[in-house]
Amino acid sequence: MKKIWLISLLFTTLVWSAGTAAAPKYVFFFIGDGMGVGQVQSLRTYYKDTDDPDRSLQHFYEFPVTSLITTFSYDDDMTDSAAAGTALACGKKTRNSMLGMDADTVALTSVAKRMKQAGRGVGIMSSVCLNDATPGAFYASRPNRGDYFEIARQGAASEFDFLAGAYFRDPYGVKAGTPGNVFAEYEAAGYTVVRGMNGYDDAVAANARRILWLDADTVSENTINYAIDARNNDMTLPGMVEAAIDHLYKNYRKGFFIMAEGGGIDHLSHANDAAGVIHETKEFDAAVRLAYEFYRQHPKETLIVVTADHETGGLGMGIKESSYKQHMDYVQHVTASKNAFWSEFCKSINNDPLNLTWENAEKFLADRMGLGSVIPLTTGEKGALMTVFQTSVIDKSASKQHTLYADFDAFTTAVYKLLSTKIGIGWTTYSHTGNPVPLFIIGAGADRFASAGWLDNTDLSRIIGELCNLK
Repeated sequence: MKKIWLISLLFTTLVWSAGTAAAPKYVFFFIGDGMGVGQVQSLRTYYKDTDDPDRSLQHFYEFPVTSLITTFSYDDDMTDSAAAGTALACGKKTRNSMLGMDADTVALTSVAKRMKQAGRGVGIMSSVCLNDATPGAFYASRPNRGDYFEIARQGAASEFDFLAGAYFRDPYGVKAGTPGNVFAEYEAAGYTVVRGMNGYDDAVAANARRILWLDADTVSENTINYAIDARNNDMTLPGMVEAAIDHLYKNYRKGFFIMAEGGGIDHLSHANDAAGVIHETKEFDAAVRLAYEFYRQHPKETLIVVTADHETGGLGMGIKESSYKQHMDYVQHVTASKNAFWSEFCKSINNDPLNLTWENAEKFLADRMGLGSVIPLTTGEKGALMTVFQTSVIDKSASKQHTLYADFDAFTTAVYKLLSTKIGIGWTTYSHTGNPVPLFIIGAGADRFASAGWLDNTDLSRIIGELCNLK
């Protein structure tokens, strides 16, 4: 009897010890917008098949705990980012287009807000606009994700400590019909508002306690520059994560919560831009790696959760047109996103309409896209491109392709469809799919996710809250 009692006591002690050891002080929640299994597998194959210098580093898909999560919304098998962001942030299903509210328009409390109430520092950042659906779900509650001005205002009222992103949609309330100045509201709420690559350094110099850090680009306001198009002075998602870690670790003894969204993965998946998606996912991987380096210094106190809100594009590896082969080495020779392709071509001919010829286009395709040089073209493929160049660019008689974030002329569409084929990637849609998305976890409390099996997107914030003993 005594032996049984001792075994029982030992078991209870072990369970209690495991439970307390698993309580994370530092929580990272990474969301690759639109990043399904196909996007992740394309990055894995890219690293495997190329000499990219990052191939030997730690990657998020190598984390020890992996699973899948379902993404359907309250009213649709194909969720939008608002409903999916709400499920991830607040642990409740809601209708498409609703943000931070349940299906009955009752405001919800996100895991980020609960972290703040518990005395932890909170950082929310995205490579797209800060009042877009996914980041907005962590601090705002609105019946429509398009209420951009009101969503941005709620960010000012959140008292979160570090906010970073491309910009705000409708920051002056013009579209909302309620003119105002959201930047003035952030300053009134105690935020130091800074812009551009050196913005965080400026905030540190100003001894800022609350930081709003936005891109300096006032032309492409919806996103920071895509990774494939980036210049040395551009803001990056890894840069935001690094700054958030520095700011929150210095100022919050109780720990912190960081949500970082790789929004460009979704944008370029909507465009069916294979090379752009791989570069964007690679950039997301680099951001996660900074959290991993922090985890290595604090392994018993840090939890890193990596997932997606939904899959975009129906990306598939292996298509008939490429004989079911991948040629990821071609990705390294593509130097412009689908969104930047036409402006880059125009720059290459000095924006002179007289230089708008097939010969110059063919040279640009070879030099900047690898098509016809590194990436072989058949006579038929070259002829097809030349024909669509004539109808679309010269005659202007071809119809445009419409996607969620951009419209593309027929020539650009043909070029990027061919690039996907040559790389060995296929697409089923320009929109979201109902596919489950991957989940990768490492750190304190990771075993709780492992024991749960196949999860739903509403489970993640709930488990994080339980691990952190949040009210």
